[in-house]
Amino acid sequence: MSENIHGDSAVKSKQDLPPARDRKGIRPVSPPLSNTSMKRFNHYMALFVTLILAFYAWRLMVWKAEVGSWWNLMLGKQPPAMRSGGVGSGSSVTMADVTPTSSRTDMTVDDRINELASALGVPSKDLASAIAVAVHDYVPPATISSIAAHQTG
Repeated sequence: MSENIHGDSAVKSKQDLPPARDRKGIRPVSPPLSNTSMKRFNHYMALFVTLILAFYAWRLMVWKAEVGSWWNLMLGKQPPAMRSGGVGSGSSVTMADVTPTSSRTDMTVDDRINELASALGVPSKDLASAIAVAVHDYVPPATISSIAAHQTG
């Protein structure tokens, strides 16, 4: 068993090894909170739980204020402004702001492009050419011809 384990190693016996080093022994370490009294520990825990409860109570009040009432909060309902993306989404323009008050069925594609261009503040010719390039690149030709036939018919 004391044969050469490492192959061609220079260590053949214990005399070939360096002398043992003097090391410091392991000092005992006290467990965490062992020097803390139970009264102080309980006070810290009560403070920690109070802070967590205060945070969750604050969040609950914020959620209640966002949805409008406790009843909406319990049922998961949202006011119409939150459903359309007006309140929490960061956008201030909704579809109701962009679309006209008249019925949308009598509007043509050109009317809608003109309306969108005026809402965006760009010339309608520029917007129409940009839309035409996108339609040409991403819509199959059969769909374009069916849309054109549907517009004229």
